[in-house]
Amino acid sequence: MLKFQKTAATVTCHVTPTSVFFSNNGGMCSSPAFALFKTSIHSRVSNAKSHPRTTNTPNNFSLEITNLEDALHLFNSMIETQPLPSVVRFNQLFGKIVRMKHYSTVISLYNQMGVLGIVPDLYTFNILINCFTHLSNMSSSLSVLGKLIKFGYEPDTVTMTTLIKGFFVEGKPAEAAKCFRKMTEAGCRSNMITYSTLVNCFCKMGNTNAAIDLLERMEEEFGQPNIIVYSTVIDCLCKDGLFFGALNIFSEMTRRGIIPNVVTYNSLIHGACKIGQWNEARRLLNKMISQKITPDLITFSILIDKLCKEGLVVDAMKVFSQMTSQGVVPDVVTYSSLIHGACKSGEWKEGARLLSEMVGQNITPNVQTFNILIDTVCKEGLFADAMILFSEMTGKGIVPDVVTYTTLIHGACMIGQWNEATRLLNEMVGQKVIPNVKTFNVLVDALCKEGMVGDARGVVETMVQKGIKPDVVTYNSLLDGYCLRGEIVEAEKLFDIMSDNGCEANVVSYNTLINGYCRNKSIGEALRLFRELCSKGLNPNVVTYSTIVGGLCKVGRTQDAHELLKKMQACSQLPNCQTYNILLDGLCKNGKLEEAMALFQEMKEKKLHLNIVSYTTLIGGMCKAGNVAAAKKLFCSLSDKGLQPNVRTYNVMIKGLIDGSLVDEALNLHREMEEKSCSPDSSTYNLMIQALIRNNKTSRAVQFADEMVKKGFSADSSTFSLFVDLVSKGELDPSLQPLAEKLVTRSKTS
Repeated sequence: MLKFQKTAATVTCHVTPTSVFFSNNGGMCSSPAFALFKTSIHSRVSNAKSHPRTTNTPNNFSLEITNLEDALHLFNSMIETQPLPSVVRFNQLFGKIVRMKHYSTVISLYNQMGVLGIVPDLYTFNILINCFTHLSNMSSSLSVLGKLIKFGYEPDTVTMTTLIKGFFVEGKPAEAAKCFRKMTEAGCRSNMITYSTLVNCFCKMGNTNAAIDLLERMEEEFGQPNIIVYSTVIDCLCKDGLFFGALNIFSEMTRRGIIPNVVTYNSLIHGACKIGQWNEARRLLNKMISQKITPDLITFSILIDKLCKEGLVVDAMKVFSQMTSQGVVPDVVTYSSLIHGACKSGEWKEGARLLSEMVGQNITPNVQTFNILIDTVCKEGLFADAMILFSEMTGKGIVPDVVTYTTLIHGACMIGQWNEATRLLNEMVGQKVIPNVKTFNVLVDALCKEGMVGDARGVVETMVQKGIKPDVVTYNSLLDGYCLRGEIVEAEKLFDIMSDNGCEANVVSYNTLINGYCRNKSIGEALRLFRELCSKGLNPNVVTYSTIVGGLCKVGRTQDAHELLKKMQACSQLPNCQTYNILLDGLCKNGKLEEAMALFQEMKEKKLHLNIVSYTTLIGGMCKAGNVAAAKKLFCSLSDKGLQPNVRTYNVMIKGLIDGSLVDEALNLHREMEEKSCSPDSSTYNLMIQALIRNNKTSRAVQFADEMVKKGFSADSSTFSLFVDLVSKGELDPSLQPLAEKLVTRSKTS
């Protein structure tokens, strides 16, 4: 007896518990579908008409047919023969046509057979039931069952097994259960095929417990199940994430002497990969090889795909090398997985190399392969390269789909090429590729991020005209666009329109509008919306809390922000480093350095990953409080903590040194910054120039200004004003005058 701890997984689709299959008093409601069967099955033998199988010598018709045309020709020959061949010959022909999957043809030929007066037998009816079952027409299957009984035949195991499978295919497990129960009540003995069918159906439905119950029942009635049944159950368990349960059944199976095959191992390897048990997957691969079971393309592809999805591309490439060394030829799926893995790891050039390699191996990439690469290249801002890939793709006769065009449109929008985005949209429509809501959402979102909300509204109107309903993503993009422009009233109107148009706001919608209020310092409205969000049963997330914490800090309510942080933790919503950084920044900007230091210590104690933002914020707070020495000490300790100062960190420290009248140290730090390959930005140059001018180091200031202009940066208003004063007062060395005038001119035009 198999021993396995069943799971308590909920069975969906109103699946009848498996006890119905094994109980004579399952308490199931009656169904018209089985009314005739119910009244007739118990009078099986006594009321049966006698329809003995014909014993006439069959006519000499060849059944060596290879296609439907041959079958139809043979049928026509048979019905033109006198005397007509027996029903057995017709059954044989129908069986051939069924194997070719021409189910409707069999039904049509059966009707012709009936017109000719050829009496069907049990086998004919079973074939007919099977055809209707494959056509998902169970009502007709049951009609044939009724006719079968009226003709005096007894439904046999084949009849009931076919009906059970049909009910499962139509998603009617309760009817399948009733069919099984009626069959057993009537004494119609099920066989291994019946149980195998049930096991397979339950597994496809995800009802693992039922499948295991049947596996145990099979052992009781027929002895040990075969490898197919075991593999089916193992696969079902693995797909449900119950890998170790599958491993238990695998162990029981092998203990009984049943030899696993490549299908069994593939299921187990897939199950191990699904739950991240890479070592176990490797062990299974090595075990199957040691048992002389040759891994196939599926085996290796499963491993490669899962490793790539986990970002373990190096390991995936090792498996790929093992695969090719064993003579297993990769296919488009294998290469697509590797390309996806390389792109996901930011190695799009490696992805392109793999694409070239697969083409060189005469493996034709499909649209999904190109879509993966095009998407990655677009996200890197390399739209021109993406278009080259697109041209290569179409040149190979691969038809781009909605994903391809949507990705390219997004890529064009990312670099502000609106005309190109429009051209691609028009080309897409011209190629009969219908844009979907995601296509339009890409355009709407990009336009809104650029502040072009009016144009975005025009895109929404176009999508509505084309019968595409805007979804919550569409509305959220528009909300964000209005909030970025500070048009809170318009955002509020849109928020109300969403509900009127049958699109309920989600947490992102609320977060977006809350952020708009916080940016506008309307903290009261932000808190009102926060309460509304909670009252509607939506769960505020870390973004919600972080936004409001930032909003409270902006209006100086740091104590309330700290209290909200505590409330957030009480609601089992753990703040992340970004949430703490927002509060830390608020405390520092509001001059509450001691509280900031205490919060920083709390972050350490909670073992949060203190990043460069955390340290930069605290350094800025120390400088603002006039404690430049402490700021310098903390800045110098960054390398010991494994952190590299970024341009923002340098700017904060430089400003602190300048404010502390330590201009020479600021100059040294600027030099160090460049030596450590951290390029100064516009803020760095403006800080240094202003400090140098105020300290009467005008020649050095002009040199910095010249360098700034050459790097494409412009003077801010303060720097501009200082230079205007210098030029107008004639306080510059004549040789430096042209440089200063050049800077003033550039600043006016920028």
